[in-house]
Amino acid sequence: MQPDSTTGLSSRTASVLSYLGWWVSGLIFWAIEREDALVRFHAAQATITFGGLALLIGVLGLLGLVMLSFAPSGFLFFAGAAFVVWIAGVVLWLIALWQAGQGKRWRIPLAAELADSWSRTSRTSSA
Repeated sequence: MQPDSTTGLSSRTASVLSYLGWWVSGLIFWAIEREDALVRFHAAQATITFGGLALLIGVLGLLGLVMLSFAPSGFLFFAGAAFVVWIAGVVLWLIALWQAGQGKRWRIPLAAELADSWSRTSRTSSA
């Protein structure tokens, strides 16, 4: 069995909770967890992945609103693109929750490499 994280929760529970609130809970767990590398990895990956998706959805939505003034037909394109990204994000989120619940270090393409560098524990970085 894996050791408990510094949050007082099991590693699996803390990892799942890191994804629960998209990037917000990921950022919280990344900030408070100091020792458990698995929890820090999932928290960093959640912050990077779902923060990026939230930003992309916001930009697409903003572009859609701008298009209402200049090219109303472009609104549907950007609103539709934001919706598709949101649906893909929800599917990715459900998979990430499932994988973290299984105790796996599931790697989301693009975000995982950055999460590796963000998730180094304080014990490893001070040595």
